[in-house]
Amino acid sequence: MAALRIFTRSCFPAILQGPVALQSVKCASPTITEIYKRWSSYKSSPKYKDPSYYTDYDISNDPVEWSYVERLMRYKVIPQPKTTDTNLPSGWKPATAKPSDHPYFIQRTKNHMLPIYLQIKFRGMRKVTHIRKIQGDIWKLEEELKKYIKETTNKTVGSRINEMCGDIKFRGDYVSCVKKWLLAKGF
Repeated sequence: MAALRIFTRSCFPAILQGPVALQSVKCASPTITEIYKRWSSYKSSPKYKDPSYYTDYDISNDPVEWSYVERLMRYKVIPQPKTTDTNLPSGWKPATAKPSDHPYFIQRTKNHMLPIYLQIKFRGMRKVTHIRKIQGDIWKLEEELKKYIKETTNKTVGSRINEMCGDIKFRGDYVSCVKKWLLAKGF
């Protein structure tokens, strides 16, 4: 393909003038060196030079300048959110339930969110609501959630419990329904 491009570039003026000019002009066929120059590899590129040639930088020990850099760095530990204000614009609510309040407990994720996920499989044909990080009586939680989902949606829902991993899967998209119920319980 590269050879064809180079060939057409060398004969392009003759092609534009017409068929008579094309017969009279003899186009030189491209050589292999022209192709190699045009589409070179990393071996033909110039050698790496001293870093001072590419960049100029200063090392600063000023704490005022460092504060601007620190703002851009990631947190090593996710900070604890403020639990005094419960009406936030995002709709996030802090956990108020203690492990001893119910026979089961759902621990928040490291980002302080509820561990409820929607899994979409088979090109959107199968939707599964997945609840993780469950501790305690998982069977009681599944029973109460099934009852609540049936009351709100008027549909019977299939579920699968993995007691060893501490998770429940419901067949269907019930993420918002389950989150609403868990937030009302204080999880």
